[in-house]
Parts: sequence; structure tokens; C-alpha cells
Amino acid sequence: MQGNIQKIFRHPLAGHFYKITVSVPNEEVPATGFPVLYILDGNAYGTMCEEILKLQWRRAEKTYISPMIIVSIGYELDEVFPALRVYDFTPSYPASSLPDKPDGTSWPAHGGAKEFLDLLEEEIQPFVTKQVSVDLNNQILFGHSLGGLFVLYVLFERPELFRNYLCCSPSIWWNDREILIHERKTCLFPNKKLYIAAEKVEKGDMFENSLMLYQRLKAHHPDFVSFTSPVGENHMSIVPAIFSEAMRFFYK
Repeated sequence: MQGNIQKIFRHPLAGHFYKITVSVPNEEVPATGFPVLYILDGNAYGTMCEEILKLQWRRAEKTYISPMIIVSIGYELDEVFPALRVYDFTPSYPASSLPDKPDGTSWPAHGGAKEFLDLLEEEIQPFVTKQVSVDLNNQILFGHSLGGLFVLYVLFERPELFRNYLCCSPSIWWNDREILIHERKTCLFPNKKLYIAAEKVEKGDMFENSLMLYQRLKAHHPDFVSFTSPVGENHMSIVPAIFSEAMRFFYK
């Protein structure tokens, strides 16, 4: 099957709906199946990432990027960054300690990362594997900002779900950096790669927190992790700036 496949999933607890788009390459299926890239915040990044990859797999011998299935996980809403993402991408902790929002409004509902991860593992991934030939040992998860926080949460909690993790501008600061208490679990799962990128010009200590995590991981797993902070990029422009480099780190 080639082209785009769409499916609507209902969140089992929160009651909102996801729009999943599976883009299948118009290429010969590899013997092991296609690699798969799962994109969080599909409303914002699904089309962009798909076009970047399609352009480059035309010259895979130079770009090291071969045809892959692209799974965009978005919301059935017109908003690019709906408030629902805050709930889905943030872990639940006994106590909540959050800074004031810049616009003075209250934080939306949060703490639903486990439920969203359950949906990803138990419904979305099985749906994809039933539709197309997938290389189960060659899957990538990409997330930006709070999505980057969720990427770390998956890596630390259920690392077996993906081989490669692309974590851009992760909100490690969330709830006083409590995500880092799970960091130790990474050492139990070799043969994986983590790419971290963070800008220097935004608040929230994203650069400092990301660099600290990179340095700690690299000290014990030098081949596991890479870090970059491209000059002159901001919180939004960093995504297209680092995307191709990240893919080369995974596949070169």
C-alpha cells in the first residue's frame, strides 16, 4: 500500500481525538520493511518533515536517508499547537511546581504522558504495522519542546519502543527537572541513539539543561548521544535547522 492513510483515534481518558496520517513511500519495500519516523505535534511538523525527507531520499547515497514511513500524530483541530498537547506530553508527578506562563494565564490540564504513551504503544503503532511493512528494529520518535520532553519520557520509561530518539529543545525544566530522575534507565538498553538539540537564545534554561543531560550521558555512553546548538536559531527555527543533521547521525 502506498500513499497516505488516515485514522482517527479517541483518547481513552481525556476524550479528545487524534488525526494520524501514515505516509507510505512510493518505493520498493525493503526486505526488512521500511524504517518509520513518528512525528509528535503533527499539526505543526508533519508536512514539513515529510517534505524534507522525501527530497533527500532521492539521493540516498549522498544524504544517507532512505525511503521511510512517516507517521504524523496530530489533533483533529485547526490549531497548530493546541493546549491538549500539554496534557499529552507531560508526565504526572505527586506535586506540581511550574513557573508562571508569560501571558499570565493558568497552565492547561497536564500530566497525561503515561496515557498518551499507552495509546502510542497499544493502538497507534499496531495500526501502522498492520497497514504496511515496517522494520520494527528501525523506528524513530521525534518531538520538539514539550514534545521533546515526551521523547525523553519514552526513552527513560519504555526505550524498547524505538531505536532512535530525536529530541529538539526539550522542556527538561518542567516540574523542576523531575524527568531527570528517570535518566538512569538508559544505561540498560544499548544499540540506541539519542540526538539532542537546543537553542541558546530562549528562556527556560533549555540549552543549559540539554547540555547537562548530554554531558552526563556521553560520559558513560559516548556513541549513544549527540548534541547540537545551531548558531542564530530560535525556539521555532531550530527544528528545520537540525532535522537533516539528526537523521544523518542516526543513519550515516
